[in-house]
Amino acid sequence: MNFLSVLLLLAPAILWGQTSYVPPTRVLKERGSEIRLSGDYFQTAKVVDQKGKSTSLTDGHSFSRYQGEISGLFGLTDDFNAGLGARFRQQQSNFTSGTTDYTAKAGGIQSIFAKFLFGFEPVNRTQFTLEGMFRYNPYTNDEIDNTSTTDLNRLILGDQGNEYSVGLGVTYSSLSNNHYTFRGGWRRPGDDLSTEFYWNGEIALQFRYVAAIAGVDGVTSLKNSTYESKPSDRPAWNTGSSGLYNSINREWIAPYLGLNFTLGPAWRVEFKGSQVVSGRSTDLGTAFGISLVRRMDQSEEKVVDAQFKTYDLEATVTKVSEKKTYVVIDKGLSDDLEKGMKVDFFEYDYVGGNSLVARGVVLKVSADKAIVKLTHRYNLSKEIKEGLVGRVTLK
Repeated sequence: MNFLSVLLLLAPAILWGQTSYVPPTRVLKERGSEIRLSGDYFQTAKVVDQKGKSTSLTDGHSFSRYQGEISGLFGLTDDFNAGLGARFRQQQSNFTSGTTDYTAKAGGIQSIFAKFLFGFEPVNRTQFTLEGMFRYNPYTNDEIDNTSTTDLNRLILGDQGNEYSVGLGVTYSSLSNNHYTFRGGWRRPGDDLSTEFYWNGEIALQFRYVAAIAGVDGVTSLKNSTYESKPSDRPAWNTGSSGLYNSINREWIAPYLGLNFTLGPAWRVEFKGSQVVSGRSTDLGTAFGISLVRRMDQSEEKVVDAQFKTYDLEATVTKVSEKKTYVVIDKGLSDDLEKGMKVDFFEYDYVGGNSLVARGVVLKVSADKAIVKLTHRYNLSKEIKEGLVGRVTLK
């Protein structure tokens, strides 16, 4: 089945989609949830040593890795999220030791992790988020005996020791529905490895049912590996033909491209391809990934509900307060509008149709106009401005 056939099969679901892209800095509202199932495949092309010199794998030598991850994120409050997850890994390497060829394998649970997100109050269209993660690795690595066939046919699953990280993310969402994100922070990746600075920059062009993404992931070492001065003292672990593990001051840069499709009001699928193009004490190679995400957020549920509501009254925003927290609409008591009624605000265009921007409650009403206090923002990329359409269901 080719790619076009897959798109044709997905087309009916895509047409009912809602959210094609969610910035990594966007927190869930209280009682919201996100479940993510993802997998990726990586193939080594070259191995880079501690000094940055790369070497292509010779004939008969190879390294490949499959990873799967399942995780859940939950909104404990409107600005604090916590989550749990697990990573599974299966990898294989072909290499030569002495005059004998070996095929070494490893598989199992690589780690179990907990994470949190804390979202600060947005500033105009900019969101700041504090993030953190703890990853528990449920194994230790044994040193190999080069004379043991069993040892040479069994790879290590990864670096041993637990991982800690904490960082900050920021996303700017433009009026044209583009999102610009930068994330960075400190990480301790495991026993005897150098602490490091991780960073990520990402641009997303979001449309109604599809999102196109481009970005770059990177790691910059803080150069305090236990074995930096004496590489020969490193444990003799079986890493096969790869330089990913048991590294010294690892670093890498990996640009990537992605394409997301909506699969209904709560579901989306994400495709991603990346290439590690430079680094130290790591592997250069290509990775491909896919994720299936189900996100149920209070605000997003209301967006879905609003599209199927029937309204009794339609008004237009005629004035907006300086801080964009209050608006004036051109309907009032003569139209049966009353204090306390809820108003949904939409932006209408002739291409994308109606987009729910905000919700508010009538604070003060006169004969032919009313003041509405905005209580929820649903699309930060859309501006609160004169001309928005307000719709009301009368009591």
